Amino acid sequence: MKTLFYIFAICVCFGFAAEPAYIKAIEGSEKTGKPILVEFYAKWCPPCLEMEKTVFKDPAVKKELSNFHFIRIDTDKNEPFFCEGQTLRTSDCIRLWEVEGLPAFGIMDINGRLKYLTVGSFEKSTFLVFLKAVRAK
Repeated sequence: MKTLFYIFAICVCFGFAAEPAYIKAIEGSEKTGKPILVEFYAKWCPPCLEMEKTVFKDPAVKKELSNFHFIRIDTDKNEPFFCEGQTLRTSDCIRLWEVEGLPAFGIMDINGRLKYLTVGSFEKSTFLVFLKAVRAK
């Protein structure tokens, strides 16, 4: 709960409206211990769209994603996002985390620190292996 207070205070100080998706994910992760999975995507990105149409609609992927607090960030909106202990614009997080392409998938802790990042699209079977490997760590 302390973490949520600090996040809220940071949001107020920076004048950003709180983004429910990441607040909810951090709070949920604190309670459940589930990892936080962040996807950076764009609506103009063909591999992102392909994953959305195929991989994310697959029942096995949906089931595995339920083991995460999954946040999808549209990079074109450049909204506030909590990363590395501070609330920044999405573009600043992308620069800070050195995201070099889309889609990008990151695992972050409840303090917004990046623990792992991979860039590029996945086929269903490879994405399932990725998710299970991340969860096993």
